[in-house]
Amino acid sequence: MVGPSIFFFVIFVIPYVYFMYWLVKQDKKKHVWGIIVVTVITIIGFLVSQTASKNAVRNYKQHQIDSREIEHQEHLDSIK
Repeated sequence: MVGPSIFFFVIFVIPYVYFMYWLVKQDKKKHVWGIIVVTVITIIGFLVSQTASKNAVRNYKQHQIDSREIEHQEHLDSIK
């Protein structure tokens, strides 16, 4: 495992699993709180993922435009 993966698991995943276990144990009859929390976190994760994907695509397109401009400028400089 690389550093960021270990960091992610230690800081986020392990406490989340313990919290969910504790939450389900508190609601022994219906497990409603656990289902609600998992649903909310899933929706938030989906929205964050979509936003990050849109930003990544926009950044990639801008990088392509910038690269073309730099190549064009270098080509003009080499002609002179």
